[in-house]
Amino acid sequence: MHTLDVPSAGAAGVDLLSVTFDFGVRLDAPVFAVLNDEERALAVRFIRHKDAIGYAATRTALRHALAARVGLPACQLRFERDSAGRPRLAPTQSAASAKIDFNVSHSEQHALIALSVERRVGVDIEIRDADLNWRALAKVALAGSEEVRIATLRAHLQLDAFYDVWTAKEALLKALGIGITREMTWFSVLGGLNGEPMVRPVDECATGADGLTEFDAVWCKVQNGYAACLAWSRYANDSLAAARGSGPSGSRKTVSWRTGSGYIR
Repeated sequence: MHTLDVPSAGAAGVDLLSVTFDFGVRLDAPVFAVLNDEERALAVRFIRHKDAIGYAATRTALRHALAARVGLPACQLRFERDSAGRPRLAPTQSAASAKIDFNVSHSEQHALIALSVERRVGVDIEIRDADLNWRALAKVALAGSEEVRIATLRAHLQLDAFYDVWTAKEALLKALGIGITREMTWFSVLGGLNGEPMVRPVDECATGADGLTEFDAVWCKVQNGYAACLAWSRYANDSLAAARGSGPSGSRKTVSWRTGSGYIR
């Protein structure tokens, strides 16, 4: 596990950690000793060994990263979920655990962990599948302007642009606390200065539209063949504490195409 250099995020008090999985490790290896019984039970439910290792390694790395920041042993950390189902440290463990926010994403052999004691964070990493038919997903993932903009690019650039949009939108929605619960066509992220994401609601009445513009995001340089984005709130710790546990409610429709990221389960 190592820290990635993301200057704009660092200036906001946000850390981004990168984890690479060793698929040759067994689930009963000592490296996973910090996991609790529930986490071990979840890991063994995966059909594919590499998915089980990805989950266990990400969870282990998260525990160590949080432990270093809150001053508690990694094996003793307790997690809970807010009203929107977003994972967090149980705030009764220490003063520090009530302040820190985190989010994770993993895809194939790599994971990213975002942490901050000052901001609310979201992150996404995806392997760039060369066979993905991005046009088939455009109607659930892209705002109309984004679909037009991507279609004007040269063919070999279109898929990369789609993955950039997808990772930015997922990172932003995870930071906001609602995740991918429905189509992502209600806001756009293309067209920012210096090629960075710029959040613009297309549907002002959509759930989260009023809060999403209060987040910043940046595409991150990660391993070749992967796309990644990190998002964080512009407000600081006091506002974060007030926002935790007050996630959006209402009906949810899950997008049929999912990746291996999402929240840690």
